[in-house]
Amino acid sequence: MSSHTKHEMGNVRSQAGSCEFSPLPVPKAVIGQLLDEADPSLYVMSSEPWRFMLFAGEGRQLYLEAVRQSYPPHLADRYGDWATYQYTEAIPAHLVVVAPFAAREDQSLPAKAWSRRFSLLAAEKGLHAVWKMNDYQHHPVFMNLMGLTPEEKVLGVFHIGYGDQPAFRHVDYGRPASELMTVYDHLV
Repeated sequence: MSSHTKHEMGNVRSQAGSCEFSPLPVPKAVIGQLLDEADPSLYVMSSEPWRFMLFAGEGRQLYLEAVRQSYPPHLADRYGDWATYQYTEAIPAHLVVVAPFAAREDQSLPAKAWSRRFSLLAAEKGLHAVWKMNDYQHHPVFMNLMGLTPEEKVLGVFHIGYGDQPAFRHVDYGRPASELMTVYDHLV
């Protein structure tokens, strides 16, 4: 990547969506603890569990290649330098969430609910966890380079890293569920 491009993107901080990441690596143990605490089994309706692929450190290059090779040529030419910087330097870790394709039910809603829980737990640890669902994640080239089988599908990818600003700043909690409760404790 040219130094001019690097200068334009910033040398120390980077953005994925609306989050800024620090270059500090995220320990595998921290991500493993988040997976255990978020407990995807609470959201999965099928008996087959989801699995997770973590790309950190030099492993981010593998993730980049799978993304880049699934881009159409005109996008690869246009965004190649940007993607290289984002996926191998700016974002410390990529967590790919994989589900069995044969599952009868649509897993997008459970994935959305679980990803919100994971993000909130990550924020408690000072991490930003940005959930992304993109077309390239279903591209046959991406699937092949990631080593996925036709019986699997990518539900989404978390881009994970530490940030200067508290992670809770970006979290929209909405209304407390207790405010949505109607109590019937007597006859009208």
